Amino acid sequence: MSPSPRVSRRTVGITEVARHAGVSPGTVSNVLNRPERVAEATRRKVEAAIAELDYVRNSSGSSLRSGRSGSVGLLVLDVTNPFFTEVARGVEDEAAESGLAVVLLNSAEQQDRQRRNLRLLAEQRAAGAVVMPVDDDLSDLVWLSRQGTPWVALDRGDVAAEVGCSVSVDNHAGGLAAGRHLIGLGHESITFLTGPFAIEQVRQRHRGLLDACAEADLDPGSTVRVVEQPLLNAAQGERAVDTVLAGGPRQRPQAVFCANDQLALGLMKGLGQRGVRVPEDISVVGYDNVGFADLVHPGLTSVAQPKYELGRSAMRLLHSELDDPDHRHERVWFTPELVVRGSTAARRT
Repeated sequence: MSPSPRVSRRTVGITEVARHAGVSPGTVSNVLNRPERVAEATRRKVEAAIAELDYVRNSSGSSLRSGRSGSVGLLVLDVTNPFFTEVARGVEDEAAESGLAVVLLNSAEQQDRQRRNLRLLAEQRAAGAVVMPVDDDLSDLVWLSRQGTPWVALDRGDVAAEVGCSVSVDNHAGGLAAGRHLIGLGHESITFLTGPFAIEQVRQRHRGLLDACAEADLDPGSTVRVVEQPLLNAAQGERAVDTVLAGGPRQRPQAVFCANDQLALGLMKGLGQRGVRVPEDISVVGYDNVGFADLVHPGLTSVAQPKYELGRSAMRLLHSELDDPDHRHERVWFTPELVVRGSTAARRT
């Protein structure tokens, strides 16, 4: 069989569109950029020519003139975490209303990858960025500001307003709610399964748990044990099972509060493989309330974050910085909510 002929296509330019519509190139430019200046009949004629010729506008020229592209970056800690799917949807929906495209980037909780991705955004002259920093070091974001690229920190409540905008959930309140729930069920031996304490959200959730213990007149030091993993994903939750269960049935915790749902789901899988029942033997609480939390059995009790609204709010702040010459940095806070499902139960004596 002979090979299919190669199809070559010459790019249609604005001059061809103008000739086809019987107007000047300037009129076509106005239709594309300032349609309100063009009479309706003329505009329709140009739009028909664009459709017939399958013209695709070249935005690189306008990007060079304006100094920025029509895209914004969204840099997250872990693209495999379904928490970020809803956040990304919120960012994209808000960005689309202004005709901006969203480029999703992944730091994989590694600072070198964060730095590389932010440099890429600066090189590509991105209009701005929504960033979830990997740790407390904000020097990469300060560098991005010096390049003229505005940013908003996502899920980081400790960013000073004079440094930049931030959108966050009250992670201390989430940890407090989880702790109160477990203590209210009679649990006095709680393991906090977490990722690196370099992450501010992790520290705040842990502090909320400790404050719940102190509030109930329990000694936080003897009530709470920390198991720290290198990453916040399901594989790490599964790998942590033997550490959580170390010492045998008499030493194992009555409950485990996980710093996110990924860890919790991995932990529950590992517990089941070892014949440890949830919640009969150990109660488990997660954080984020991802979609899978309600699909496993038993359903995962989790601290819910308004994921979609987090994304939309971050993009709104970025819009303001891009378009408002009088923009002032803001810190936006949301309050989490505990969603109780079947993975937690009263302590059995």
